[in-house]
Amino acid sequence: MTKPPRDPEKVKQHAERRRRRLLYSLNDLQQALSACSFLYECDEQGTYSKPELRRFRCYETTLVAAYGRPFSQSLAGGIPPLSTKMIGLKLSPERRALHDRLIGMRNQIMAHSDGEMMRMTVKPFDVSLDGETRPVVFLQTVFDEGVTLMGGLLVETNELVHEIYAAIVRCLHREAQQNPELFDLRIDSEEARTARNIRV
Repeated sequence: MTKPPRDPEKVKQHAERRRRRLLYSLNDLQQALSACSFLYECDEQGTYSKPELRRFRCYETTLVAAYGRPFSQSLAGGIPPLSTKMIGLKLSPERRALHDRLIGMRNQIMAHSDGEMMRMTVKPFDVSLDGETRPVVFLQTVFDEGVTLMGGLLVETNELVHEIYAAIVRCLHREAQQNPELFDLRIDSEEARTARNIRV
């Protein structure tokens, strides 16, 4: 039994959504690579204050969240998630395992506060102000401020992001040679401007 012919309009829409995913992914992975570069400032043997550790944790969060964005389903516009098949890339088993680890970090730690992955200590303590009134209870909280992506793991992560980024660039370059007019576009929605409180 032969397959029915595909609707040309649907094929065109699918190609456009895929193209947008690839273009959006360039921005996401550029942010991940920048965060990775900043994270190299963190010395595994160094001693840091809490604010300094939080700065590195911010870099790590940005790295993992930005890396994970292309691989997530877009809520609007029907933009498909990025896949390695989409860009003709076959990751080694080690790189695939690292990819899965980063996506797991994104889903359980960086983008959501998964209760199973939370590490914290909370202690109540009371302070008597004058010895007669009821003491005021304060909470002392200690959260895990550690950074996971350091040393060799950070280098491997950087290499993985570069590998995927380069595959996207190659894919877009090939398509641009065949149909350059498809890449003459400007995307600047009213919703995006409103979300950033930008007035034109």
